[in-house]
Amino acid sequence: MMMSANRLAISLVAFAFILAACTEEQATPVSQVTPISQAERPPVSIPLDSANLALGNANWMAGLEKKAEWIWSGHLIPQGFENNLGKFFLHIPAVFEEQLDFSTTLIFDEPSFRNGEQMSGFVDRVTRELVISYIAQRRRCWYSMTHHALLGTITARKHGLTDDAIAAKWSHLLEYQSHSQDYTRLERAALRFAEAFATNTKSYTDADYQELRAAFREENDRRFADESGWLAKLGAARAAHTYALGTGSSAEQASRQALKAQQSANAGISEQENERKIDAQVVELAFLAAQFVALTDMFTALNIPDEEGLADVMVEQVPPSVIAVINELNKRGGEGLNGLLPPSVDLPLEAILAGRVRVESAPLRGTRVPLTSFEADPTLGTRDKGVAVGAVQVGSYGWANGQFFPGGLGALVLNHPELARHEPPYSLPLLFNEDEYRNGTNTSGFIDRRFKELALQKVYRLTRNRYGVEHHTMFLFNEYVRQYGAGPYRHPDFNDEQAAAAMQRATDAFQNAILHLREHDKHPEHFGEFERALFSWIEAVVRRPHSAYRLEPALRSALDRQNREEVKAGIRRLDRTPDLDEDGAFKRLLNHQVAELAMLVGHMDGLGRVLSILRTEGESATQIAAGTINADGSLTPALDEQGRLQLTGYYSNRPDFLVLLRILGIPEEVLTANELLLNPRLNEKVKAQLAAGQSEIRIPVAEALETGEF
Repeated sequence: MMMSANRLAISLVAFAFILAACTEEQATPVSQVTPISQAERPPVSIPLDSANLALGNANWMAGLEKKAEWIWSGHLIPQGFENNLGKFFLHIPAVFEEQLDFSTTLIFDEPSFRNGEQMSGFVDRVTRELVISYIAQRRRCWYSMTHHALLGTITARKHGLTDDAIAAKWSHLLEYQSHSQDYTRLERAALRFAEAFATNTKSYTDADYQELRAAFREENDRRFADESGWLAKLGAARAAHTYALGTGSSAEQASRQALKAQQSANAGISEQENERKIDAQVVELAFLAAQFVALTDMFTALNIPDEEGLADVMVEQVPPSVIAVINELNKRGGEGLNGLLPPSVDLPLEAILAGRVRVESAPLRGTRVPLTSFEADPTLGTRDKGVAVGAVQVGSYGWANGQFFPGGLGALVLNHPELARHEPPYSLPLLFNEDEYRNGTNTSGFIDRRFKELALQKVYRLTRNRYGVEHHTMFLFNEYVRQYGAGPYRHPDFNDEQAAAAMQRATDAFQNAILHLREHDKHPEHFGEFERALFSWIEAVVRRPHSAYRLEPALRSALDRQNREEVKAGIRRLDRTPDLDEDGAFKRLLNHQVAELAMLVGHMDGLGRVLSILRTEGESATQIAAGTINADGSLTPALDEQGRLQLTGYYSNRPDFLVLLRILGIPEEVLTANELLLNPRLNEKVKAQLAAGQSEIRIPVAEALETGEF
């Protein structure tokens, strides 16, 4: 059922009334500047309806919708807020289910604790809202600019800022460097991070990063007593109480000793604790920025409108200078908007395919936050009773098709316990799950896995992040191998000759796709109609999001033809519940698919920037015990002086990730193209050598390491 405009307007009137009642300073409207009308905007791409109560999963759909109304604003005011973001996510219910907790812990959590450890809310809320609004304004995203001008204003007032301070901060975001007096040291450092994140992550320098850490360090020292000191005092009291009881003191004596320990506990944060908290803050800041790159991509590409009545609430609450800035940015839209990506790299593809250029992949090291395996450091599991480590196993298995492969991304999110709980299960329905039905209703897996991996490669080849390009090279290869029934997916009816031929066909198709999708328009012979339309649309979403709607009709047309062919061939099930006719079911499927693609592209655009700016490393080789790994994968152990096995703590023997790519059979042409894409200075050197007439170029790993980028 579609929520009526009147119902939403009533909700927003109540929203404004409660805000006015809860905000002492705001008895009368503060602004005579009115947000510009949405009337001239392109139409929204997908229906924004409430949950269909006739569907089999109506209990989930309606429950998630109602949860979204409260979880995204109910902590600021005691009022649910019906919103179009929640209605968008109803098109991808399995993603919605996980997105709620994932986004809320990043955006809205104040300092939160569990089992003696801080789990979320590491960066103060005002700084987070400034970062969100910076990204929204830099990318000129209508929905995010308006909503987080309002949410940011409410949050800032809650935290004691005056309206003058709020107006100065939110009006000068894009000129923060020339208005440094309006921002704290931490806010300036966080905005520099957001600036690089939203545009070119490779422009973020070591000096920028050290300033961010120094600003966090200073802020943590200042805030610790009020924010986390209670936990230190509680721990000291409990330790003293335990000691007293264990040494024979009476309960009364133990209580006195506990109180004495609490009163004398150090109220300051230790250097070690501070550095660990800074790691969590950096990760929280990065994933917050990723979430709003994702959302701004989606909101703008699909033209998601503000709710009716939101403008009136903004007039009541948001400083007029802030509304004026947003109006100007919304009037400009995509005009002159550029610089959202790192500089592109022009590869010598012809020479690579001819075998004239071979470059070894660079195993870069230099992560900006710890990437410690829970296998090597058991304290990662015991800190919060194993909640974070247990949760990240969803990714250790789910990201590797059921194999145990704890990667760098899992180690990265372990720096933030609540993110470790929510990022892996959020990513699975968006990226990996197939044919997911709940109570008879299709809830995720609307787009085929191979097409998703092609889409991810298109995104990653635009953002040029090493971890994403290299890891999803493996995932894309795996999907081609699976499509052709080769390798570990060998069709049971194949003889050996057929199996070998299938593997070669899969490898050839994979190589043609991955090497040519970056400039797909110049190589149409390698792609089908839907793939070509998909790649063009993705490039618009990531590079020029305000223009993406113009390419959506071609995407929908090609996708609809493919859907109908797949259903006819019996390789796709068409969900017609509750009682749709065939055309209605295909139309609904298209809306689900466009929503899934928009969030997939946005999420991977954001995630790739996280992996790049934090310099996430590929996985090194591991083995369960000291010794030598043999060619067949077995281990010849090196025993200690007493003849005992020397265990390392790792659960399995795993090759270095770049070695794994070769073991799997990734062609050398692909590995060379990947490294040159990720190593632009080396790429220019190779092109210069080719131009000078050098017939064969071989670049060793040591040379690639000198100039490689994350």
